[in-house]
Amino acid sequence: MVNAISIVLLLFVVKFYRVYIGESSVDLLGRGLAGFLPMFFIAVLSIALFDSLTSLWIPFILVADGSAFLCILGVRELYRSVLNKKNIIHANGFPRALVYGAGEIGITIVRQFQKGNVPYHVVGFVDDEPTLLGSYIVGMKVLGAIDTLGVLLSSYTCSVLIIAISQIDQEHVFKAIDAAKEHGCEVKIIPRLFEMQQGAREFDLRNLDYADLLGRPLTYIDREPTQRMVKGKRVLVTGAGGSIGSEICRQLLSFGPTQLVLLDNDETELHDLSLRLHNYQKEWSDFIVPVICDIKNAAKIDRIYEKFHPQIVFHAAAYKHVPLQELYPEEAITTNIGGSYNVLKGARDHSVEKVVVISTDKAVNPTSIMGATKRVVEQIASMLTTDATEMVCVRFGNVLGSRGSMLPLFMDQIKAGVPITVTHKDIIRYFMAIPEAVGLVFKAASMAKGGEVMVLDMGQPVNIYDFAQKLIRYYGNSQSKIVITSLRPGEKLYEELLANKDVTLPTEDKLVFKAIVDNHVLTLEAFQKIYESLETDPIEKLLEELQMLVPEFVVQQRSSPLAH
Repeated sequence: MVNAISIVLLLFVVKFYRVYIGESSVDLLGRGLAGFLPMFFIAVLSIALFDSLTSLWIPFILVADGSAFLCILGVRELYRSVLNKKNIIHANGFPRALVYGAGEIGITIVRQFQKGNVPYHVVGFVDDEPTLLGSYIVGMKVLGAIDTLGVLLSSYTCSVLIIAISQIDQEHVFKAIDAAKEHGCEVKIIPRLFEMQQGAREFDLRNLDYADLLGRPLTYIDREPTQRMVKGKRVLVTGAGGSIGSEICRQLLSFGPTQLVLLDNDETELHDLSLRLHNYQKEWSDFIVPVICDIKNAAKIDRIYEKFHPQIVFHAAAYKHVPLQELYPEEAITTNIGGSYNVLKGARDHSVEKVVVISTDKAVNPTSIMGATKRVVEQIASMLTTDATEMVCVRFGNVLGSRGSMLPLFMDQIKAGVPITVTHKDIIRYFMAIPEAVGLVFKAASMAKGGEVMVLDMGQPVNIYDFAQKLIRYYGNSQSKIVITSLRPGEKLYEELLANKDVTLPTEDKLVFKAIVDNHVLTLEAFQKIYESLETDPIEKLLEELQMLVPEFVVQQRSSPLAH
């Protein structure tokens, strides 16, 4: 009786009954042994001490404890088997699915299926690890590898393929999608690693999108440095309504600022962003404050600093569309350069702790007006940085899903039934998802010191023509085709993340580098003279001043719709 009561109490101590039905058998076994073995050995030692090793109580305890151990585990395993069988029978009304990836995430999906939490009838695993072939994992067989996927989808009459791999390269993505498309199967995919870090669950399956065709690089971003930088601070974001600016605002809220000021010149985007950040309950508050302002308005920028006293500024406001800024260089110069100067000088004058300037790979050896103006902004940040107000710049390439970027445009062209327009067959670009890019911006900003230019690792470059072909293969129809136009004014075949004279230094994060930039000397006095005439100088004079500030930039002949 003492032995039995002690075992039951010890099982409670090791939380044996907190192992839910359908969870790990190893965990269940381990906790069961932790409950039985100590009391068994104590009982045997007690009997040997007070009686003898030949006492009949020892085999009695062995049989009693052993039988109880097998019984208590057997009941739970039997119940688990019945529950799994019931869920599988119930799942017969759901689409049959194969899970590609027998790793931790794939196992999680199968367990959720066994609990009845996944609306698919999983019939097995597919995995590229040869040692797993034919084995059973959580009761589900590994049926084959990616090369046999098409045969397996047909043999097991599956209508869904679930890609359960967090890090998968383009080659395997295309093989999986090709096999699924050939057999008329729908493709579901797990959230990206970054999305999981933001709170998404492994089994929150979603439809495949064009971003997944680029492959899924492993991106895990440590939140602690950003937390230290932002928590309890007043933060101002310029260009808050844009693709990058709005994501900066959304992520900033999770780091606990005391106030978030949203600044933008687009009232519609600003209103919609503020409404979203307030969870559609109100349009503004003292915590999240939308401010309509053109950054060219120096007096108003100064009043904003006076009123809100921001401690951190994320400067994302800029004109970004390369072809349009070639037509209207005066707008790019007065806004990107003049407006940025207002924001950065105001930050220094009001002792802002840190300013983070969102820059671009187009600032490296610029061939476009937009790229040249962003290069000047980097120089201004370097010029104005002080010990009291650190100004840092972060460069990265194209972001997926941003307004006006080429990949969403391709999808729109496919849906509209018109040809995809690619400017050159050899053009390549770097791409990163917006949330991941912003997460790395935060990480780079938290690491950088005043005057530094940080560079993000954008992964492997993408050939735009090849990618357009893949989009047509997966999303297009017989009428879809690609038309080669020509490089637009200011457009490069490829973007560089660093200039030829630049040197990169590794940092503590393998996805962030520090650029030692060959800055041209820019003094406050010299720039002040240019700044004061930005609004009045003719376009030709503005272009001359731009080339003086960025000698590597070559001004090309441009024709504006407003030209006489």
